[in-house]
Amino acid sequence: MASPDQQTQQPGRSAAADAGLDAALIAAAAALPESCVEVVDSIDSTNKELMRRPAGPPRSGGAPAVHVLLAVQQVAGRGRRGRVFVSDPLDSLTFSVAIDHCRGAHTPALVGLPLALGVAVAKTASAWAPGIGLKWPNDLLRKGLKCAGMLVETRLSGEHERIVIGLGVNLRLPDALASAIDQPACGLFEAGSAMPPREELAGRLARALIDAAERFLAEGFGDTALQWAPFDVLAGREVTILEDGRPKLSGRADGLDPTGALRLRTSDGVVAVAVGDVSARLSDLTGARGP
Repeated sequence: MASPDQQTQQPGRSAAADAGLDAALIAAAAALPESCVEVVDSIDSTNKELMRRPAGPPRSGGAPAVHVLLAVQQVAGRGRRGRVFVSDPLDSLTFSVAIDHCRGAHTPALVGLPLALGVAVAKTASAWAPGIGLKWPNDLLRKGLKCAGMLVETRLSGEHERIVIGLGVNLRLPDALASAIDQPACGLFEAGSAMPPREELAGRLARALIDAAERFLAEGFGDTALQWAPFDVLAGREVTILEDGRPKLSGRADGLDPTGALRLRTSDGVVAVAVGDVSARLSDLTGARGP
């Protein structure tokens, strides 16, 4: 990564603007009112903060309430299964989206929501970078290396439910940050390559998450398995399912079932895996690309 004084300055932007994030620009890119977007310099975790806050009122027409919270720096960011999310303020995006809605008799179970959100992020990221793929359940990869992760949490109070979607994206991956990550990783963009303003990236990703979540609440899992398939880096590959770091099951990955579980072809037949981590040889994933 170039140092801040080496980075190319975008026309009309000050060094201070480049060091932080402009909530108004993010709101414009996300097609949201400015009141729905908040930027803080530092926080423990954007997911934790939104889970602490009370639910917001519905939007006009009864649509779910939405709030986007971005942090220039997270000091206690979390990933799936309590893993620490490591990020760099200038070379990453860390934000969460809260969606408040009322659960009804026909509201779908949310078990497949992370998969639908992963597809939305992959489609959006593909406009900026080649070789985008998805590793079940919702890790975003570029050329087989992880560049983004997601954490979905919910809070239910009576019929009122808050869905909080946390997204962490490595935009570029400086050497110092790469050495602090416990798995092979990369940035969405190559070091030194051109990159859209971070506000545009954040706004478009937030918009994609909101649209995907609202579609899921209205339609359920639907055709998510078909949408997932072009990005699926595990399809046809030998993988091992881990629980608490220990191998539990091995087989050949065969896409998703209608609920979002990973289909695994084993010597005993096809098994649907709903929980666990997937281990696959890095050489099998490197070079895997989306459409």
